Amino acid sequence: MRALLLIVFLSLIHITGYCQSIQFTFDGDSATIPLVRDSLRGISGLEIIPAKKEWHLVSDRGWHYVFSGINTIQDLGNSALLIQQQKTPYWFESLRYSPQQNIYFWTDEYENTTSLLYGKSVVDSSKQVLLRMPLPGSNKGLEGIAITPSGVLWVAPEAGWEGETTMNQDTITFFRYANPTETDPTVERYKYPINRCAFAQGEERLGGISEILAIDDNRILVLERCYDASQKRVTAGLYVASIRDSSHLLTKELAFDFNRQFPGNVCNLEAMAWADEQKQRLVLIADDNFRRNQTLRNQIIVLRRQ
Repeated sequence: MRALLLIVFLSLIHITGYCQSIQFTFDGDSATIPLVRDSLRGISGLEIIPAKKEWHLVSDRGWHYVFSGINTIQDLGNSALLIQQQKTPYWFESLRYSPQQNIYFWTDEYENTTSLLYGKSVVDSSKQVLLRMPLPGSNKGLEGIAITPSGVLWVAPEAGWEGETTMNQDTITFFRYANPTETDPTVERYKYPINRCAFAQGEERLGGISEILAIDDNRILVLERCYDASQKRVTAGLYVASIRDSSHLLTKELAFDFNRQFPGNVCNLEAMAWADEQKQRLVLIADDNFRRNQTLRNQIIVLRRQ
């Protein structure tokens, strides 16, 4: 009887912790990254590996940068901390490191094709291609990837897979691979309620997921943003998507509203990563698209988990 009560008690603790709402706050830590290299532009992916003290920044024009010894975001302006820069054949959209397997996963979007690959490094000659397909929509490919603590891989398209990139399609599909490096990995499909942007123009009306990031084995952060050309502003929100039951429908809760909680103009946010192993500080970087105006610059923002 005591054993049964203990199991029930531990289960309640787990459920309470799992159901606890996740919110973020901005405490004033933001900056524009100085151009320590002329090619440090178009940043579309970020991965931070606290155990190695490495920050990996990737560009949608093929560049991969590694900084070491970053303590504050201002340190990104110190060229002495830039320990590696290499040109690759990939137009990156996301980069993730899996400590369980000591490999990297990354997405590539070039011309009309979008791909998901993995290897020991981004220039690994024995790399593997997990997914490769034509773009489901104009400039809308595989945008976000996340690795959970148990090594599960999540994959999110920017605006949906083929047949999902229409304004009246209010849910899109996320892929979930329990064992992504298997020879023929099994994929689970989860429906996510995306925000469409009726106020925007052209392809921007479809909305856009620019990155995802694992919280635990059942929850991921989803960064959504749109560009309103008439107002010349970016709208962005950070959401917690959760697996609640066996229905394969993800629930969605707002964790940070950049247009209400962030002072000033938020830029074209493209990348995010946890800055610490405890997952208390979240770093986000905007893509400047090789231009500079009120929504296009190398903006970097730090949020803190409440």
